[in-house]
Order: sequence, then structure tokens, then C-alpha cells
Amino acid sequence: MHLEEFLLHSTGIVLAVAAALWALRLIRLTGKTKAWLFMAAGLVLLAASSLGQLLVHRGVTVGLFTHLALIDAVPVFAYALLLAGVVFSGTIFRERKAGLELLEEQLQRLRLAPPEVEMGMTASERATRHALIKAGKNGVSILTALEYLKHEERRIARMLQEWQATFDAITIPVFVYDRTYRLIRANRAYLERAGRTAKDIVGKPYFEIFPKLGSPIIDLAQNPEKSTPNSEVRLATGEIFLSKNYPIYSESNEYRYTLHTLQEVTLVKQAEKSIRRIRLALKVVAGCTHEMLRAGDETHMLQTVCRVVVNSGLYRVAWIGNAEHDKDKSLRLLAFHGPSQDAGQLPNSTWANTEDSRSPIGEAINTGKTCVVPDLIHDPKFRNCQRYAVKNHLASAVGLPLYQGADVWGGLVLYSDEPFAFSDEEIDVLEILSASISFGITALHSTPGDKPGLQPMVLKRDETRANLEKIIITLETVIEARHPYPSPHQRLVGDIGMAIALEMGLPDEQAYGIRLAGILHDVGEIKVPEEILRKTGGLTEDEREQLQRHTQEGYEILRELDLPWPLAQTALQHHERLDGSGYPNGLTGEKIVLEAKIIAVADTIEAVSHQRQSHPRLGIPAALAEVEKGKGTLFDPAVVEAALRLFREKGYQVP
Repeated sequence: MHLEEFLLHSTGIVLAVAAALWALRLIRLTGKTKAWLFMAAGLVLLAASSLGQLLVHRGVTVGLFTHLALIDAVPVFAYALLLAGVVFSGTIFRERKAGLELLEEQLQRLRLAPPEVEMGMTASERATRHALIKAGKNGVSILTALEYLKHEERRIARMLQEWQATFDAITIPVFVYDRTYRLIRANRAYLERAGRTAKDIVGKPYFEIFPKLGSPIIDLAQNPEKSTPNSEVRLATGEIFLSKNYPIYSESNEYRYTLHTLQEVTLVKQAEKSIRRIRLALKVVAGCTHEMLRAGDETHMLQTVCRVVVNSGLYRVAWIGNAEHDKDKSLRLLAFHGPSQDAGQLPNSTWANTEDSRSPIGEAINTGKTCVVPDLIHDPKFRNCQRYAVKNHLASAVGLPLYQGADVWGGLVLYSDEPFAFSDEEIDVLEILSASISFGITALHSTPGDKPGLQPMVLKRDETRANLEKIIITLETVIEARHPYPSPHQRLVGDIGMAIALEMGLPDEQAYGIRLAGILHDVGEIKVPEEILRKTGGLTEDEREQLQRHTQEGYEILRELDLPWPLAQTALQHHERLDGSGYPNGLTGEKIVLEAKIIAVADTIEAVSHQRQSHPRLGIPAALAEVEKGKGTLFDPAVVEAALRLFREKGYQVP
């Protein structure tokens, strides 16, 4: 046998086997079995025929290859199988156009898939995706492309599902829109606030969905390269949101879309407003008390009270009257201050409790209790006061009874130009004012023989103290609501601080003040962003500085309160340390007030013993070890010794 024939037969065998294997692979790639199976079988027979002829020419006769007629017939069967394969493969080529259209459709979906699908891809996977999209524009192997696209479609669906689940887990409204403010997607919190479905909102301007403002919160088109700082958005419903937007750009620095968040801060803003009003109200009480001590007679005292109250800016009109016990139950004007003399002419000069003469001050005198009218103009119970309210620009009122001894002798009524102006906490402060006025009136009219008549005023003093504590507890509740702590941190610090103070032998009144200081020591945190207070990881330098400013903010909130305890100084200094390593001012030794030294130890014991973002619940033994380690360097030795005795020897338990 010539070498040329040998090479020809060998090459034919190799090519036929390779073609048969490729045909089998096409079965897996295309899903078409018959066409490629016939072709594979035909190619195998051709290879077998070539092998038989090669063996015969070499003089080898084994098995079937001894039958020359059979060897000659094999190519006929092979060609028949190949012909059948060609016939069946016709359907594949007829489907080629449809396949290309499907490929183009899949590629288009791949191009338009949102960028967040790449968030979970590796760099090589992203490169493959981009290369396939680019190749699809110029034509690629339809089989390879379709195989990849099926895999990619499953990946996109899975990643979109994961991304949307993460998106929906965010509890504040988050939404995404394009340069024309048209919504692309939104999370569950946004849809719930809007009362719409995802299908309803896509493609619509967000300011027509939620919040319904009629125009964008910010004009992104004028400044697309920067995010906006937090801006306050107030809705007609009274709700307040902090708005923040984050423009998103492509790798080529082209604007893609904007992510926008809305964090509701209604309660925080209301609390801040309430704190401002309470602080002013307490300042009013302090000012009135100071003036009353200097007053020589009742008329001067009451007129001074009305003037101080109105000049504070909180109230528009202050009116004090005496309840006459004549047949008409007349109200006699004793003092008044307001924008005009007309404002001093109340609509009714009686405290009779009839439908046509009912008033806030009359209600207070008749019941002996505070009467609050949040919406004076629209309250049908006080419709006879509506003309007076409109004329003098008054929107809400509070009537307070005034006592002489155990009996109601008159009343104080305050009017505000804001509806719903009087919070429960502010009412508590105003009741302190009415108690002070009552005490002053009783004192002016008393003689040494009247001292038993002052006993009800002692009860009033205790009630006043209870009201003050209620105000402070309310502020503490607002602060605690912004923390993820499972324990009431502020209140526990107050309780521990008072217990340490008593163990040190401090007077009861000073120990009580330390309890109030403990409850209020973190009041400045109401000015710290909630996301910083709730952050579980480490803080950035800027975040740490914002958090540390709570001591100064607390001082600013408390410093104008005329109270017999150093609450403001304690709030300012409770993070100072003996060696000067604390903040905000790096004070040392005796420059730190005793109350702050006690709260520093109580704060550390409570924080270490309970769960925090930075550590699990470590318990009292670990907390005591911590303060003992800092004795003399960080913490006052006398305070630490008292705390150790309290817990280790006397078995004190955290309430």
C-alpha cells in the first residue's frame, strides 16, 4: 500500500471521528437530536469503512473486515445516514432567522438590564457580559450566545430578586428616578406611604405620587454632579421628612439616575419644638417667681406675671381674674397683658358654666382643673369665644385655676396664636406657674395665725415637683426612642447615680437632683442624627465628633432652666475624666462638678452591664471592674468606692 493511500485513509478516519463528535455536541447545544444523530452515525460508518479498507490493504483480516462486500457497502449506508441528517437539519437552518431575532431580543434585554444586576458579579463576569453585548452588535455564534444568555437571564432574575429584597428591607421611603424626575423603581416603604403599586408609579414624576408637592424637592438638572444636603420637607398633613438625594453615575461619569431617601422626623421635630417651648415656659416660671418675690402687693404681682408671660413670646394674651360669688358669678379682671386693650375684654365676664357663657377660664374655676382648648376657633363647646379669637388672632387657649389655701379664688387664662400649641409637658410647666401664683397669693394674704391654711400649698409644692419630674421623664422617653438600647439607659443612670449619692452621704435633695441629671445627661443626643445613634459598626471621625457634641447641645438645652440643681453643667461634663482625657473641654480634677463625676461612674456601670452595639451584655461584675480600673485616673476615687460598696457589700440591684 502506498504511503499516499495510507495518509488519505488515516486522515479520513480522524476527520470523520472529529465530525461525529462535533455532531454529538450539537445535539446538546441545539436540542435537535435526529439531524445530528444521523450525521454522527453516518460519519462513524465512513470512519469504519476507511478503517476497513486500510486494514484490508495492509493484509489484516479480522472479524467483519474479512467480508469485502460488506466493507464496500458501508459507504452506501453512511451516505444514506448523512442525507437523512441533512434533511432533518433543514429545520435548524429554517429556524436560524428566528434564533437570530431571539438573540437580538435577549441581547437588548441584557443591555437594558439595570446596573444593579452587576453588583454581585465578579470582574471577569462583568467583562464577559460587556463583551457579549458588544459582540452581539457585530454577530456572534448564536449557539454560544444563547447558551450564555440563558445562564445570564437566570442570574439577572436572581440578582434582581435579591436586590429588590434588600431594597424593600429599608424601612424609610427610597425611590429612584431619572433626570426628568420620572420614577424607575421604589421600595416597599415608599409604595406603602404612596398607597400605590410598583406598576402604577413607574414612569410618573415622583412629586405627583409621594410626596405630592407639585414640583421637585430639588432641581437636579441644574446641578446634576452633586448630591444635596439634608433638606426639610413639610407636608400638608403636618408630617416632616428629611430629604436626601444621591446621583448615580456610570463608569464613564455619565449621569444614570438618582437615588432619593425620605426619613420621617415628625416626632423628633415635635420633640425639639416641645423642648424649646418647655425651656421658655420654665424660664417664664422662673421669671415670674423672681418678680413675685419682689412684689409688694397683689395687683403689682399679678400684673407683673402677665407681662412676663406675654413678653416671653410664647403666648399672645395673659388674663387673670377673680371669681366673684354673686348671683351672676362675675369674673373681675385683676391683671392683663396683650397686643391691645381690646384683647383684655373677654367675651364673657362670668365663670358660669352655661352653654352661652362657657370659657376656658370658667371651666378651670368650676372644675378646679386645667382646661385646654387646642382649637379655639373650631371647638363648638366654646363657640361664644370664636369671634373674640378671630378678632385677636388667637388659636388655642389654656385655663388654669388659682387657689387661695384650699379654695379656688380665680383663674389664669393664656392664649396662643398657634393651634394645638400646648403639649402635655408644657401644661405641666404652666401648672407649676399657677401653683406659684397661688402660693404667692396665699402668702400675701396670710398671717402667723393662718399657717395651717398653707398646708394645701405644701401639697401643691409636691405636685409641682411631680410635674417637673414628669416633664423630665417625657424628655427621657423621646431620647430613648431614638436609641436601639433594650434598656432605659437614661433612667437607669439616674437611679444608679442617686443611689451612689446617698451612699456617699449627700443630702436627699442633692441626690434627687443627681437622679434628674442622670435622666437628662444625654438630652443633647436629640440633636444627633438617628443613624449615628443606631450605627452598629465603627464611627467615622466626623460621626464621632457629631456624637460628642451631644454634651454641648445638652448644656444649651438645660442652661437657662432656673432649677436648684446643676443639670446643665452635669450634661456638659459627664464625659470629662479626672486626668483630662475626656471631652468636650478636657477638664481635670476639681474642675469637674461632683454631680458629673457621679453620673460618669453611673453611666459607665449602666453602659457596660447592658447590651450595646459595640458589645453584648457583660453584667455588673464586668462593669464594676471597669470603673475600679479607672479609679483615680478616670473616675473620682470616692465615687468609685461608694459604687463598689453599694453593689458588692450592700447588694444593690439595678432597677
